[in-house]
Amino acid sequence: MGVEPTLVLAVMAIESSFNPFAQSPVGRRALMQVLTRVHDEKYEPFGGVHAAFDPITNLRVGVQVLKECIRRAGSLEAGLRQYVGAQPGGADGGYAVKVLAERSFLLDVAQGRSVPANAAFPTGRPVAPDDAAGAAPAADGPTAASAVPRRPRPEQVALLRD
Repeated sequence: MGVEPTLVLAVMAIESSFNPFAQSPVGRRALMQVLTRVHDEKYEPFGGVHAAFDPITNLRVGVQVLKECIRRAGSLEAGLRQYVGAQPGGADGGYAVKVLAERSFLLDVAQGRSVPANAAFPTGRPVAPDDAAGAAPAADGPTAASAVPRRPRPEQVALLRD
């Protein structure tokens, strides 16, 4: 079973806002926010848990964890809840809904459907304007992991179709 690319992009959007250096206080790291203390053995072939900040390695391990969660849980939505750490049948803080809404948006873009340029993320946060892409946050502003997420541009998502 493969994992659909737009699902992976949606997880990255919600988990890290596409920030390869994002870290959570509990030890989740990089694009897919893989909890390295739980999945340390998956990083061994790549040189250990420090490889979590290598985008390709983080994607490989994150997708592997996501696939395992979906397989164990028996459905996509339950697998997403498991991926974020929710107990079976427990609340996930709306995580699965956010990821699936983001995936729906990305599928619309990938299929060439018209989408609003200023659409809000499922989290309710606005999309960062293009001119703010390189701007550093203020000293008292958001941390890297909580910065306003940027959606990939339609032409970036279109690469997935090829």
